[in-house]
Amino acid sequence: MVFLIPLIFIISSVFIIDHFYFSKENEVVKQQKQIEQKNIKQGKQKYLENILNQK
Repeated sequence: MVFLIPLIFIISSVFIIDHFYFSKENEVVKQQKQIEQKNIKQGKQKYLENILNQK
């Protein structure tokens, strides 16, 4: 029983640290995706403007 308490503590701490690490990583990925979406929208807008300006 005495050995189970530290084992449970170690396992739970690993999961907690893992959760915080990946939550920060996911925020970075979300920000990068938002930037990419903005760039794609700007690219589409420029493409459409070029088509309209050719006529």
